[in-house]
Amino acid sequence: MSGMKRKFTTFLAISLLFAYLLVPQILQAAAAPDPALENLNLLVSQNRFADAYEASLLLLDEYEGDPEFDFLYGIAALETGRPSEAVFAFERIAVLFPEQQRVKLELARAFYQANNLAAARQLFNEVLASNPGENVQSNIRAFLEAIDERESQLDGSFSWYVNTNVGNDSNINSATELGVISTPIGDVELSANGQSIDDNFMDIGGGGAYIKPLSKTSSINVYGTYSRQNNFGNDEFDIDVLATDINYSHILNSMRLSYGGRAQKVDLNGDSFQNSASRLASMQRSPGNGWTQALTGAYTAVRYSTSANANADLRDVNQLLLSGVLGKSIGNFFHSVSVYFGDEQSQKTLGDNNAQQFYGIAFSEQFQLVPGHMPYFRISLHKSDYKGEAPIFNIKREDETFSTSLGWIWNASPNINVTTDITYTENDSNIDLFAYDRVKYQTGLRYQF
Repeated sequence: MSGMKRKFTTFLAISLLFAYLLVPQILQAAAAPDPALENLNLLVSQNRFADAYEASLLLLDEYEGDPEFDFLYGIAALETGRPSEAVFAFERIAVLFPEQQRVKLELARAFYQANNLAAARQLFNEVLASNPGENVQSNIRAFLEAIDERESQLDGSFSWYVNTNVGNDSNINSATELGVISTPIGDVELSANGQSIDDNFMDIGGGGAYIKPLSKTSSINVYGTYSRQNNFGNDEFDIDVLATDINYSHILNSMRLSYGGRAQKVDLNGDSFQNSASRLASMQRSPGNGWTQALTGAYTAVRYSTSANANADLRDVNQLLLSGVLGKSIGNFFHSVSVYFGDEQSQKTLGDNNAQQFYGIAFSEQFQLVPGHMPYFRISLHKSDYKGEAPIFNIKREDETFSTSLGWIWNASPNINVTTDITYTENDSNIDLFAYDRVKYQTGLRYQF
């Protein structure tokens, strides 16, 4: 583990430096009143919201991200029936001033008009918990009652997205760079596809969600996703993944609990490769002061197709996975730590070498640099101990995986995200055949409908 510790220390230092360099160092000096903002404030104060909205559009390119402008623009958009624009404006302010109650109230109103009732309820309750004045409490309770009534009458709602990524992967098959492997029975020369393959790729995909409220605190949720990675130079490792989830969720005290299932199908180069079915349970909680907590348990049956390889079912396992996430928002930063543990049982006695016990930890950091731009990084460590001796090598395989990512998210509009990232992965193994490293970088676009 000494090698892993050195890698962890090195990359942690790099990542912390990255975060440090992003910390704003500019102190804003007091400025004279801005005539454009004064005029916009006057229009809003006179309830001339249509005029205020038109004036906001003329100032948008220059003033977007200025908290005073965003607030006035959000009010104008909200009062002229444009809740999506109002949400985008108020969220920019909320990132910078997370404890500002007036902003939370206006953002809650925008969510309510946009029919995002769960988000509206959460913000209204947060302000109510701060014990505001009686008039404010009365207005909040009126909104909460309206949310209750609307939720009881709501039909199911749909949302969906499409996305695409292009990039390069130095090791699309997660294979060793070695051409010859030493084994107890002699040296073995690997074929070209048994060694690491560098290739450019394009990902395409999409997904959708159907939410059916059952009451003000419960709902049935159905999700579906599809993705395809098309490697430009080598089709043998093209991957298609189709997945669907269905769960029942409800709120109990301050926790959101959900229970459900997941089914997934993976094709390799157009042929059936792997199928899995999972039973899931999770708990999510936001106790306040920027904290978020989540716990998840999953039991998954993983089955491999024998259509191309008669012995593929030796890889069939049943897997138990437990994971937890703890997050904290501090100013413009969001810190997150996740831990997990998994245990697998092989379905074939001769397949014990494919079952593993594994565990890991990951740390991620997001930073709101300026409105609409969020750089991030992630570090993770993973350890796998296999339960049976690997054929030919006659030892139990042990892997240690280190991975780190740096990336950037640009919210180009309320519906469009542009992302770019680079990920380095190194897998150390006591069997040379399974040791590899990998560098993957990509840029992508996501459109939310």
